[in-house]
Amino acid sequence: MKVVEVQATRREKTGKQVAKKLRREGLLPAVIYGGGRPEATPITISAKEVRRLKHHHGLIKLNLDGEERICILKDIQYNWLGDVPIHVDFQEVTFGETIEVTVELEFTGTPVGVSEEGGVLEILKRELTIETLPRQIPEKIVVDLSNLHAGDALHAGEVPLPEGAKLADNPEETVAVVVEPEETASEETEEETSEEQ
Repeated sequence: MKVVEVQATRREKTGKQVAKKLRREGLLPAVIYGGGRPEATPITISAKEVRRLKHHHGLIKLNLDGEERICILKDIQYNWLGDVPIHVDFQEVTFGETIEVTVELEFTGTPVGVSEEGGVLEILKRELTIETLPRQIPEKIVVDLSNLHAGDALHAGEVPLPEGAKLADNPEETVAVVVEPEETASEETEEETSEEQ
């Protein structure tokens, strides 16, 4: 599992004006919470680092003024347009205790419903939230779609998880579906209509 190292600095002052000043300097306000500490630690982090972390789902080693804090990225808050990060939340981990993390799904294989039955694959969910130990966070979860037929759906509860991991999402949530070809769907509709008459 890849651990990303990031430089951070303690932040003594808080508030909107301080946050604005930091952003002008290419920095972002952030906090670290958890890890058995009674209070959150306000910090600053480079905006460039945040862009680098955006798609990282594993552990992060925050070098905080000479102190190392092992965390996961919990949340990035964006401006009202949704394109500029304005605040970051890190959760410090305690080794031996499970945590909830979001992990990217990597899809492999062409569904038989696409290659042989003329269906269309639709991916509805590209990541899953799981509960696992910090040292066992997978970089990604590989999902083989080759056995899906036209009309089949893969649900979150059917995705094979790494050993020791538990699904934190709704198991009924649809991850991927192979939509039946339009001709077949319209033929079925015509058959139902004629049966009703």
